[in-house]
Amino acid sequence: MSTASHQFSFDDDHTTRAWLATVWFMFAALIATAPAYALDTRTLWDVSVWSKPLKFDLSMMVHFATLAILAQQLARPKRTGIIMTGVVWASIGGALFEIVYMTIQAARGRQSHFNFDTEFESLMYALMGLGALLLILAPFVLGAYLAFQRDGNKSGFRFGAVIGLLISPILTLTVAGYMSMSGSHWVGDGVSDANGVPFFGWSLTVGDLRPSHFVALHAMQALPILGLLVDKVMPPLARPAVIAGAVVTIALTIWLFMQALGGNPLY
Repeated sequence: MSTASHQFSFDDDHTTRAWLATVWFMFAALIATAPAYALDTRTLWDVSVWSKPLKFDLSMMVHFATLAILAQQLARPKRTGIIMTGVVWASIGGALFEIVYMTIQAARGRQSHFNFDTEFESLMYALMGLGALLLILAPFVLGAYLAFQRDGNKSGFRFGAVIGLLISPILTLTVAGYMSMSGSHWVGDGVSDANGVPFFGWSLTVGDLRPSHFVALHAMQALPILGLLVDKVMPPLARPAVIAGAVVTIALTIWLFMQALGGNPLY
């Protein structure tokens, strides 16, 4: 197993720089938005109008940091090739569009997601769906490249990266696609984000599709971390552990999804 597989130093190439710069942009947006969250008393669905931009800033930071780290596993010529370059800038464009629009809508005291009140907001929500597709395309393409890379690296970390990057977009698009078509992440009446799961806001009174979406989305972090940890303690079991983790992730995503469809809260 190559010892380089667990080194997280970043190469100086445009793919890495672009994704890391996006992490810093989202961090700056989070810092800039925090005072509004603290001072603005307006609410949507019984929580601060700034809750969604703040959570998405944080989520985007994690997303692009993950891509920048896992991209180091890909050979530089592929990482900086025309296809990956296009994917990188498409993902960044989608992210910037979503964050800017969410922030503007928060400042206006308006919903960004599931908002069909005006033709403009309906169009922007549709464009947000396109932006989300570009965001989730990036890990899938990176995972596909890593899956076909033949460099002798058989570590659990690499295997976890491949499996996580491939299954996370599929699961996420399935759950997010259903939410988009149904027009809400809630299943039931009397919906509110107040008194939900701390920080996340997931409902504790009706079905909520967001927990399923969360597990699906973060498989791309969980499985590489699992592979890395098992690499450290029992390397021969790393790949089986990743496979088991992937099965659990898929099963948990489906279970949470079906639970929400039944109108049942997380707990």
